Amino acid sequence: MSTSILVPHDGSSHAQAALEYALETFPNARIVLFHAIDPFETTSGADQLPSLTEEWLDSQRSEANALFERARDGIDDRGATFETETDVGTPAQTIVAAVEQTKTDQIVLGSHGRGGATDSRMGTTAEIVVKRASVPVTVVR
Repeated sequence: MSTSILVPHDGSSHAQAALEYALETFPNARIVLFHAIDPFETTSGADQLPSLTEEWLDSQRSEANALFERARDGIDDRGATFETETDVGTPAQTIVAAVEQTKTDQIVLGSHGRGGATDSRMGTTAEIVVKRASVPVTVVR
């Protein structure tokens, strides 16, 4: 039976550690590198939410593709099969929903994302995913 792993990635060091863990722990697995495009995230210096237009979405998808390339750059893929997926929504809910959409068996995610304080054991997104996911979840610190 082949293993399919969903690895949410937001560009953080914890997400990168999760990707490397998944590759090391599940050689020859199908890895679905996933990015949640958060329409409620504001960028540094922005006082308001972005306009949700097709141009904005295309820009976000382009940024996600660049993130995926950076994530895979210089790592040993250990024979894994890579797929990339994005979806729009709040990260935790989008990650949980992505399991069914991508037909993955497990989630491997970083304990904290880009914005999370690292003094807690887990960030909010990781905590919600652990509680709501229908498949096993491994949280990597």
